Amino acid sequence: MADRLPCVGPLPGDAIALHIGIHKTGTTALQSALADARPELRSHGVLYPGRRTAHHGAAMAVLERPWGWASRGGTAPSPRVFERLAGQARRHGGRVILSSEQFCEADDRMAARVVAGLGAPRTHVIIALRNLGRLLPSSWQQYLKYGHTTTYKRWLRTMFDAGYDGAMTPTFWRRNDHGALVARWVDLVGPDQVTVLVLEDVTEDALFVSIADLLGVPAEVLTSRMRQSPNRSLTAAESEVLRRLNRAIKGKVQWRDYEDLVRDGIAAAMVTGRRPASDEPRLHTPGWALDAAADRAAVDVARIRQSGARVLGDLDALAVRVDATPPVPARVLDALPTDAVVAVLAQAVLARSGASRLADRWEPLRRVRDLGGRLPRR
Repeated sequence: MADRLPCVGPLPGDAIALHIGIHKTGTTALQSALADARPELRSHGVLYPGRRTAHHGAAMAVLERPWGWASRGGTAPSPRVFERLAGQARRHGGRVILSSEQFCEADDRMAARVVAGLGAPRTHVIIALRNLGRLLPSSWQQYLKYGHTTTYKRWLRTMFDAGYDGAMTPTFWRRNDHGALVARWVDLVGPDQVTVLVLEDVTEDALFVSIADLLGVPAEVLTSRMRQSPNRSLTAAESEVLRRLNRAIKGKVQWRDYEDLVRDGIAAAMVTGRRPASDEPRLHTPGWALDAAADRAAVDVARIRQSGARVLGDLDALAVRVDATPPVPARVLDALPTDAVVAVLAQAVLARSGASRLADRWEPLRRVRDLGGRLPRR
């Protein structure tokens, strides 16, 4: 039966809580709640710095990596973005929370820079984890939204190939080598300052309640801001449409246009514009991949336990072998439901007319500036 994670009480009164994800563990929903709750958090002495929903820019500055395609318009934030955020956090005398799942991709050197910037005595790292087998399909779909064209089956084979050199989606194992991830941050701040939240067999609000508990604020501050997340997984047919679209336009568009028209346009329209029927096939993860994921997770569990980090939840649940979903008939991949086709076409028409959802973004002022010279051309 699903339950909440144990309540352990708040972090020290001057703690800087660094929530580093990982990806696909409810990070977007949590960050939206934190951003919306900024004034109420301040009334409890807790700072969520900045004005944006999450601290991705600061994390990307640490990673020294551009957002998007480096060769086709992607831009890397200035190192000063992280320095400014760290300065805001240090100047606040009470509790602070920073949140970006991009931080989990930091290597040893980058993570050390983060801790040095925030101050090791005040830094408390929060890592939310899910079963690796359950993360596989949603992770591949996330890469589709960055323009990848590889099939799910081939991607799985590559990820679990013993000779994998990291050329394809190199960020996957940076995020999902869970044992190494926890050990890295434990080595920097100590086991008493790393908390692992296991989000398996828990209630939907478990992440929100636990973060509120660690910040020393009433759970309602965050749970009352839980929203039905539009970031549902794509169906097998929707995924195939996006993959084939990526293949058709590969090398022909710049990142900003892809981000606006495909990632935040067509792909988002399929997710938010329809509710798939219960019998629409989802992605099928083959048994061999689920076996490999469970084997790898068992090693991670042992390493996390050995690290001494504080674990809330059932750590062994991370290594449970997940049951496979039914295989997807080939004909399904060639038959997108009519309402999904309409959602895609409607988004294309709206983007062409300049009336799309592009104005309704996390950073509206920047988007107005950036899009000013491009919308008429569309």
